[in-house]
Amino acid sequence: MPNRIRVRRSVSLRRALQMLVVFSVLPTALVGMLLAYANYRLQRESVEQQTVWVARAIQSDLEREMAAIESALKTLATAPELESGNLRGFHQRATQALGSGSVLNYILTDREGRQVLNTLLPFGAPLPTRGTPTQLGKVFDSQTTVLTDMFIGVTTKAQIIAMGVPVVSGGKVIYSLNIGLTPERINKIIARHPVPEGWLVAVLDSSRTIVGRSREPERFLGQKAVPELANMLTQRDSGFMESVTKENIPVFTAFSTSPLWGWTVVSGAPKQELHRELLMQLAQVMAGLLAALMLGLWLARRAGLKVLSSVGELNDAALALGRGDDITLPNLELQEAQAVGTAMLQAADAMRKVKFFAQHDALTELPNRLLFDELAQRSMSLALRRDSELALLALDLDGFKAVNDSLGHSTGDEVLKTVALRIGQTIRGSDVAARIGGDEFIILLSDVSAEAAMQSAERLVEVLSAPYPGVGLPLGVSIGVALFTRHGTEMKTLMVAADRALYAAKGAGKGRAVMASG
Repeated sequence: MPNRIRVRRSVSLRRALQMLVVFSVLPTALVGMLLAYANYRLQRESVEQQTVWVARAIQSDLEREMAAIESALKTLATAPELESGNLRGFHQRATQALGSGSVLNYILTDREGRQVLNTLLPFGAPLPTRGTPTQLGKVFDSQTTVLTDMFIGVTTKAQIIAMGVPVVSGGKVIYSLNIGLTPERINKIIARHPVPEGWLVAVLDSSRTIVGRSREPERFLGQKAVPELANMLTQRDSGFMESVTKENIPVFTAFSTSPLWGWTVVSGAPKQELHRELLMQLAQVMAGLLAALMLGLWLARRAGLKVLSSVGELNDAALALGRGDDITLPNLELQEAQAVGTAMLQAADAMRKVKFFAQHDALTELPNRLLFDELAQRSMSLALRRDSELALLALDLDGFKAVNDSLGHSTGDEVLKTVALRIGQTIRGSDVAARIGGDEFIILLSDVSAEAAMQSAERLVEVLSAPYPGVGLPLGVSIGVALFTRHGTEMKTLMVAADRALYAAKGAGKGRAVMASG
């Protein structure tokens, strides 16, 4: 029986090598495209996080600014001239209280919205009979502070915003004391927060009207927000979406609405740059594919292993970034992987910085009011469980305005930094200090008696009254002290008690600490 030889289908070596190279390179090409897409997703998530942090940080700054204005306005509303009916004297006091910049005027209106006094006009001059925003009527109805939407001022004929507080006499609201603000003040707040080139930040009032903008404010102030954003704001107070700007530029948009004032901060990052980078990444992958086809199986296999290893490390780092943990990347050999790793490290660093400045004062790096309230709430809850005592100290520098006026704001800023440093060196590590605006600070002393609280306050008066480098003018501090729970069980009531004690310290000659009464 003859032997039969089984002949297998033959393939040329050249074709076999071509197929081998192709099938070896395909996984690398696939991984490269996945890597580019992963890079795009990571960068997009990073952009989303950054826009959210930017919106929240500016919202926090805006709330602090409005709170400072409200505090000053409420203080002026208790002027003795108003209580005695001496409107001429109050006109003089209010005129002197006007600072430089974007504070326009003080206006006193009655329940019918008629102007009783306007610092833009001489006392006794005829006053406008109309033009008061109807929103200010809420000052009389609910006895609360009101921040109006933007409107055209009757006297200035310009776009302005007003804040009004009640003037109370005999338990009744007799006037609304209003302050006029220009959109320039909002734009200055926005400008304090640098954002990447091409980004856009806008502030909308409760009617969705643009009252502040980081780019071309003079062109868009007073216009309504784009329809898709305005529609989203009717459904949610905060969130993230894709939209277009007034210039019709597609952007990734984060928005956050203040629960206090109803204003919304919008932060937008252009989509074009992100898409362009994705195309560049894909082009790099294709270039790598061609190189791998030319170099052959060995280089293709080696590149595949490197890519898979890099993807694994990047995935671990991405998960850590998503959890908010610190990330450490190994030495990645692929340029594409290094680009992703660098972007991730930059994103993590940017998130840390934005988060820090969202919770701290940019000048002194002390906690801001939002972080202070959070820490104070925890301390009060712990004090209730342990039946221990807390003390709240309200500090206001004596003579600081003279330093600013005579030596300039840069010297004033250095003084504030020195004050923060001295406070940190004087209080304990368990105590919390915060700057709440201007030259005002608050301190929460934990596990402290009334006597110890006064001793700490008097020590602070001594430390903060010591000479300041480069400042020849006298500087000191007045402090009001309130005790938890003697003077209140909530931060709001403690602040009121501490502020009253602070005013008492000021009235008693300044440069001292006074315990709240009661």
